[in-house]
Amino acid sequence: MRWSPYRPQRRFRPPLPPVHVPVPLPTPAAPVTIATVAPVPCFTGRTTRLASLQRALTSGGAVSGPVVISGAPGIGKTALALQAAHLTQEAFPGGCFTLGMTRPDGSPLDAAEARAQLPPANGAGRRLLILDDAVSAEQIRPLLPSAAEGVAVVTSRHGLAGLIATHGGVVHRLDTLTEEESHQLLVTTLGAERVAEEPEATRELARICGHFPLSLRIAAARLLTRPGLGIGDCATWLAADLPARLSLADEPLMSVQRVLEAALQRLSPGLMEAFLLLATEHADAGTADRATPSVVPDEVLEQLADAGFIEEGPPKPYRIHELLKIYARQHAPAPPRTRVGPVPTPG
Repeated sequence: MRWSPYRPQRRFRPPLPPVHVPVPLPTPAAPVTIATVAPVPCFTGRTTRLASLQRALTSGGAVSGPVVISGAPGIGKTALALQAAHLTQEAFPGGCFTLGMTRPDGSPLDAAEARAQLPPANGAGRRLLILDDAVSAEQIRPLLPSAAEGVAVVTSRHGLAGLIATHGGVVHRLDTLTEEESHQLLVTTLGAERVAEEPEATRELARICGHFPLSLRIAAARLLTRPGLGIGDCATWLAADLPARLSLADEPLMSVQRVLEAALQRLSPGLMEAFLLLATEHADAGTADRATPSVVPDEVLEQLADAGFIEEGPPKPYRIHELLKIYARQHAPAPPRTRVGPVPTPG
């Protein structure tokens, strides 16, 4: 065939080298991160409760149902749950996880939102769930693991009796610390040497704090950051404006007044009014054991007790913690003023 300038010619091209597609090597599974629970700093007291919690959490499913820790705002529910988790975490190879059941504005998470925030079970074994600050049984029921999957510790201001009735479990209702426990907490945080310089003032400080763990920790933090401040001077300053001065300027969440305000706002208007009435009358009577006025129906008292605002006798009268009485007296509506008219002239 003759060469023609009009016919395209094929040019010789050397063969391309073979293409080697790298085959990915199998990679080891990503390590499962197990959340560890640190000890609660300077945790003091609750010895019997803590031992009971440890037995319940390490029974391997023998105690079916959730473990509920209930009580008033600031009473130390979360601290007890975390300390128990720290001491028993080796019994939960699947990990320990804490989930707040309320949003920052105080509104509750619904069950679907809460479930979405929990990591899926990793197959490593039983796990511990701490469902903190729950508001109702309905919120908790869909989140409860089976006995084989693990156990849930639920903290709440409410007793959650309905949850216990349907799912079993155990309840720990917390009261304030004893005088000795409060004193020991201050010794642990402030140091024995500083407390030994003002032993009576230390006990007075615990009394002013109402033996509430939150109050005591706030007062101790204030003293630790002010080494020149005497314990007695601190107690006097706090007592002049309770509970407003039981707060820390650089940590808004560490505020007794804020905690009480948030808790009170969760009550219905009727329950709020009833609590303020009861607490004010108890404060005016000067005793925490005054008989409850008959004008408050029993069902209202039951709801207030369930919400952690009053404590049962037993069986009655109900008790109201001193800090709650002080707060109520400051926030109770002022009684209506009696209108004074002109004095009629005797006829």
